[in-house]
Amino acid sequence: MEPFGKSAEYYDLTYLKIRNYAKDCNVLEAIFTRFCKHKPKSILDIGCGTGTHALILSRRGYDVVGIDVSEAMISKANAKAEKAKTRAEFHVQDMRRIELDKMFDSAICMFGAFGFVQSHKGLIDVFSGLRRHLIKNGLFIFDFWSVLAVKPTPFQRWIEAKDREKTIYRLSESTFDHRTNVMTINMKFIITQKNRHVETFEETLKIKCYTLVEMQQHLLDNGFKLVSVLDWDSEEEKDKLKPSAKETFRILAVAKRS
Repeated sequence: MEPFGKSAEYYDLTYLKIRNYAKDCNVLEAIFTRFCKHKPKSILDIGCGTGTHALILSRRGYDVVGIDVSEAMISKANAKAEKAKTRAEFHVQDMRRIELDKMFDSAICMFGAFGFVQSHKGLIDVFSGLRRHLIKNGLFIFDFWSVLAVKPTPFQRWIEAKDREKTIYRLSESTFDHRTNVMTINMKFIITQKNRHVETFEETLKIKCYTLVEMQQHLLDNGFKLVSVLDWDSEEEKDKLKPSAKETFRILAVAKRS
């Protein structure tokens, strides 16, 4: 199930300049204020990647533990935590088999990571692990891709990201299987350094998409209640707290453990 291999080395350079992680965390804290009786002290970050959300939340005073199936991602996260001198912890774990000797006030699963679980049994396993590690009425905040707004790109799109040493060109194209509701994204990475080609490699991601009705039922079947859905595509923080429209591709769901 490991979705990132070689690209983990370049993950932060690719995304830190196109995604506002601090703004994401502002929205999470607004959700805590709105739906939690008491401000959570501990957060489980599922599919944490290189740990950017977790590190920001840790610096804001939360006790954060992040898990990810990718050893390369967790290695990056631990290096960043050591450099930042935060108390955030990171462990290599599959979200379908969460085993931590700790309970949490809340849990998050950001940036489409929930979609990497594509089987019904896998979903049951994720929710089962969450129930074992989340306190009663604890919030589970996660985003998922909506079937109703899927727009596959059968042509190549590309992004460029660079620092003082390297430039990354990522070309991607996607297809969507309406029988399984799985989007396949084929990516090609071209890395240059000082205008000289360093390496080229390819990776493929498969992301399961859902309808809102399906997701609500999955939550109910597994001991969670959907309490709100938010527009995660909005550029404005205040608009993210409005109910999601049908055309919203990335829906942020807020659920409570029963």
